[in-house]
Amino acid sequence: MLSLIRLLILVVALPTYVWAEKIEIKSNPEEAEIFILTDEGAAPQKIGKTPFKQDLKELIQTYVKKNNFVFELRKEGYEPYRVLFTKTSNLDVELAVNLEVSREIKTIKRHDMLMVELFDVQKLIRGKNFTDAMNKLNTLEKDYPHFSIIAELKATTYYMMKDVEKALSYYRKSFALNSDNVDSYKMKVYLEKKLGIDTEKN
Repeated sequence: MLSLIRLLILVVALPTYVWAEKIEIKSNPEEAEIFILTDEGAAPQKIGKTPFKQDLKELIQTYVKKNNFVFELRKEGYEPYRVLFTKTSNLDVELAVNLEVSREIKTIKRHDMLMVELFDVQKLIRGKNFTDAMNKLNTLEKDYPHFSIIAELKATTYYMMKDVEKALSYYRKSFALNSDNVDSYKMKVYLEKKLGIDTEKN
């Protein structure tokens, strides 16, 4: 997990008996939960949500037994953010954090955008606007090279343009990318028979 967490180290070389007066933590978006970790083996303790403001000396006296401690910000759908502090600072601390969207959410959003583009492509194909459909598909193929649906739609476009050989090539590619793509398999077999190609050898 630590490899997925951004770690910021704040160290000020001042005497250990001098502590910061106040700490203020803000995040974008707000309402991120704040945890304090005082020992590697200890469970994190929740101390509040952003925006957060408290007397740091009091916070340290309550939770911190060692010289170093960590604040961790957590919010659903975002990557955790950790900040390492020492007790060797005599300045007020203001921390503003821009939380990064989690990889899972980024992937979902990216796939949502792909679905929108594919619906547009299907409309273009149904409207027999094959040039624009193929231009979109060529762009999508560069961004999503392993999606069989893109190869299948390219095959369908070529088939409707009566370019059977290119259609077969892309139906084969679609099936190679996803052997569960039944429609691509059926069209592959159909066009191989139509062109007199031995299916067993291809």
